[in-house]
Amino acid sequence: MTAILICGGTLSADFLTEVRKNYPDAVLYAVDGGLSVADDAGIVPDYLVGDFDTANASLVERYEGRCVTIRHKPEKDATDTELAVDEALKRGADCLLLLGATGSRMDHTMANIHMLYRISGMGKKACIINENNRISLHKESFFLKKEELFGNYISFLPFFGEVTGVTLKGFKYPLSKKTLTAGISLGISNEGMEETMEVSFSSGYLLMIEARD
Repeated sequence: MTAILICGGTLSADFLTEVRKNYPDAVLYAVDGGLSVADDAGIVPDYLVGDFDTANASLVERYEGRCVTIRHKPEKDATDTELAVDEALKRGADCLLLLGATGSRMDHTMANIHMLYRISGMGKKACIINENNRISLHKESFFLKKEELFGNYISFLPFFGEVTGVTLKGFKYPLSKKTLTAGISLGISNEGMEETMEVSFSSGYLLMIEARD
């Protein structure tokens, strides 16, 4: 089951509508201030999650009777996004799409990228998507199809230390058994050249960012 989390970062109603069309059966979680974007898009979420300190109070009241509301106290040890992730996983989601998970608050953006590590550790799939990027974290080798790429540029970064034995096949800039280390930009701005591309590595966690201008 796919879950779409509508978070309170940078997100337009048009982009939310675009993603929603691609996942018509996904379960929708509006996370605190993300409810206003859902409302602008004319989308009724299945769940509301958060302490609602940034959401419009009258808007929350209007939607509380239309969907399941999971309200948390403002004084808590987890972000609203983390709590929404937990709810989605608890309710059977095996693929999570985080929208509005990036923006001007870099602390929240970084925390949400780290959330991918937590979800991956539970054996589930997840990615962060905004209008220009799709961010995913991988702990084992995988293949990419050119027709399914999010943008023209594909970057690979080591997550938590280094990634060893990185081999890229079918890319403009191939690699063979390289080690990607934090602080080195070797994996930035590659491009897919073949219909199917292979990304393999021996150890570590590999962060992939598909970008478009």
